[in-house]
Amino acid sequence: MKVLLRYISVAIFSVFFSLPPTAWAQSSGSAGIPDDEAGRCKYGAVHMIEFAKQSLSEPTSRPERIEKRRKLVEGWSSRMEKGEDPCLVYMDIQKAATTF
Repeated sequence: MKVLLRYISVAIFSVFFSLPPTAWAQSSGSAGIPDDEAGRCKYGAVHMIEFAKQSLSEPTSRPERIEKRRKLVEGWSSRMEKGEDPCLVYMDIQKAATTF
């Protein structure tokens, strides 16, 4: 879980600190981040889920932690596929990254 938290925390950090330059680049048409809130949430959630999937192959993690991460990632992915509000999913991903 600690490794997942580290990966997700890095992703959150990257997303938040890359937004101003990305927003500037968006006005020039090169960023690809949606203009609407739901679109931005979906963009963030999808990318953070992909980032979290990378932690599933972390060789130094204990099997029980990998299993816990796998369940979280599957849950988030399933919720996104079912069409749940991406901002709620994104918020839950952030909570998992900051809850100890």
